[in-house]
Amino acid sequence: MLKQLHTFLILLSIACTLSQEKPIALIGTILSTDGSINNGTLLIIDGHIAAVGTSISIPNDAIILHTNGIILPGLIDLHNHLTWNIFRRWKPTEEFGSRYDWQQKPIYKTLLESPHKGLVEAGLSCEIQRYAEVKAITQGATSVIGSLRRPCNQGLARNLDDDRTLGQILYEVFPLQMSETKLKEVKNILSSNGSLLIHLAEGSPHDATAAQEFLMLKARDLLTPGVSLIHGVALTENDFHAMANASVGLVWSPRSNLELYGSTANLQAAFKNDIITAIAPDWSPTGSDGLLSELNFAATWNEGLEKSVFDNRLLLKMATVNPAKLVHLDERLGILKEGYLADVLVLQSNNINQSEHDPFWAATHAKAEDIMLVIIDGKAVYGDPKMMEQFVHSTQLESLDICGMEKSISFASQTGSQPTFHHTQKLLNTALRHWGRSLAPLSECGY
Repeated sequence: MLKQLHTFLILLSIACTLSQEKPIALIGTILSTDGSINNGTLLIIDGHIAAVGTSISIPNDAIILHTNGIILPGLIDLHNHLTWNIFRRWKPTEEFGSRYDWQQKPIYKTLLESPHKGLVEAGLSCEIQRYAEVKAITQGATSVIGSLRRPCNQGLARNLDDDRTLGQILYEVFPLQMSETKLKEVKNILSSNGSLLIHLAEGSPHDATAAQEFLMLKARDLLTPGVSLIHGVALTENDFHAMANASVGLVWSPRSNLELYGSTANLQAAFKNDIITAIAPDWSPTGSDGLLSELNFAATWNEGLEKSVFDNRLLLKMATVNPAKLVHLDERLGILKEGYLADVLVLQSNNINQSEHDPFWAATHAKAEDIMLVIIDGKAVYGDPKMMEQFVHSTQLESLDICGMEKSISFASQTGSQPTFHHTQKLLNTALRHWGRSLAPLSECGY
């Protein structure tokens, strides 16, 4: 008995020591809006970035990691429907005119809508949310949109549309259906430096319904600063010009657009009008598993064009600094800069000739298994097992399989007691089987 107590006290001591918020010094190739810093140091103290550069004074008690990797800001996902990401890919056999078309299809209702409703009614919303947030983190996202109104899993990803400490960020899937009372409330929030992300013009450029939505938006006086349009596939060059005049942003979701409508937003027109544009995965059924995969898809799409629309540096900005700008958080997130919140992603530097010369190429072509470390609010939450054990005792880590690579995740920062993630997986998979489905993997491991 005394031996067991002694062992317990040793483990407790180790856990307490590792849980103390010591300074963290990450050494590797640091990506910034201006370029990259080879063999740079990123110093994190008390949840914030304390210093970035090549000649940084590191405190004696700091945890020092020579990553030999690429260090960049945590990715910011401004367009997702997280609770739907438990579903495997839906492969429609046709292209649709607008979202109103496929939402009425019996196959959509059978494969997605009915099972989703069934699990929610069974009281599994929190488990679904938990799975989705883990999925987002394993794709490099540190901030997400599209969670439950009152997220159950405080301590995982940043839930931007629920965290009032970061400002008022509203997310509306059907903005044209808002009541006049709701519309007045939204306009008051926008006038107080709030943000509104809305789905609009989601459909083929030739679909009259999708195109009409832009006119309806203007009629409701919602073409105003603080607003960002999600999808925008049916928008014309004149529409983008009007958006630019009103300082309205764009959130681009290429894979889901191409899967459902065979087309995507006119980025050339958006960039020509200097519209701040972010990229986001939409949802797993027709989009990407997460932001890292969506970056990879977008980079591949861009390479297939007769003339490229963007370079790798701009594409990475669309997942970091640009989304931060759209929700007025560009002085707190999206850049590795002194004083900013310490949301950090570390990627393995692949042994591909092109990536050795261009770390931005390596970042935008990275795979989920290339993630070495994810830090949110200065705390290590996910990454390679040996790296995670520098911050969290192995007894507090859970093992995940990502495309044949072992990763570790920590739930130590969550409030309240939680079951193991493997229990969550098993519970959801069992529930889905009653609806003829099975739980989607955290990563598809390729298209």
